[in-house]
Amino acid sequence: MKRAAADRQDAGAAGRGDVSMFVERLGSALPPGAKVRLRKALRTAEKALADLLFRHGPAELARGLERLGIRPGDTLLVHSAFRHATGFSGSPRDVVECMVNAVGGGGNLLMVSMPYRSSSYNHLRQDPVFDVRRTMSQMGIVSEVFRRRRGVRRSLHPTHPVLALGKDAEWLLQGHEDAAAPCGPASPFGKFRELGGKVLFYDVPFATFTFIHYIEDLLAGSLPFPIYRSEAVAARVIDEQGRPRVIQTRVFSEEAVSRRDPALLERRLLDQRLLRRARVGRTRLMLVESEDAVRAALDMAAAGACFYRRT
Repeated sequence: MKRAAADRQDAGAAGRGDVSMFVERLGSALPPGAKVRLRKALRTAEKALADLLFRHGPAELARGLERLGIRPGDTLLVHSAFRHATGFSGSPRDVVECMVNAVGGGGNLLMVSMPYRSSSYNHLRQDPVFDVRRTMSQMGIVSEVFRRRRGVRRSLHPTHPVLALGKDAEWLLQGHEDAAAPCGPASPFGKFRELGGKVLFYDVPFATFTFIHYIEDLLAGSLPFPIYRSEAVAARVIDEQGRPRVIQTRVFSEEAVSRRDPALLERRLLDQRLLRRARVGRTRLMLVESEDAVRAALDMAAAGACFYRRT
């Protein structure tokens, strides 16, 4: 039985991404339109196989979150993706409710809700208007469902708005628009650390680790290159009362963006067994405590090696 279960796990791990690779290899030999039909058929088959071999629902997910180390009263920052072939029988809303229940009424649930998928600087160059009430999150369907949930608040920041639900939500988000840096000590990310927060990765890679920007701000004075561009950028926003405002925000420098390599920090956390991992069906979960991530990064910096590639 154990061998059979292991074989199913291996098959599931190997299968992720195989559909795209298979279709691309055949693409040049297919007539027009056939590639799209083949991709759709294979994705349907992949989902059916995952539902058969790895089916799990909200109850199993809740137990997985508990095994990973999430407890009632925790302050949890979630990065997520809702993938089509994990075997999960529920909806994005069910994922949200599992996480809300995991931290309970005495905890806090946070998600990032950035309104773009490019760099902050490139986004602001387009002169967008960020409406804290209406602008959609581009950080995945789970974050957008959470944004629309009753009681969820959102910080007024044009590049790194944070969603929060829980007993400390108002304090966590308050004044984000006036913080000197979008992810610095006065931002929700700094307050998240003060509460001993934990970061959950729900079927996304470690590269989605937005809290790394808070750590960058801590290291800013000790790095051989500037973390931020020299001048703040003006950004238009609309607050909860519908009032237009202009906010000055700092954005990360081109060098910081190009040299940043979260995989270096991930490797350090794994080596020190500070990044916990689990699977529920084909869904991959990871959890790290904010203080562990900060300490590991500061130790790396003190030893002359941080999470930036050398030029």
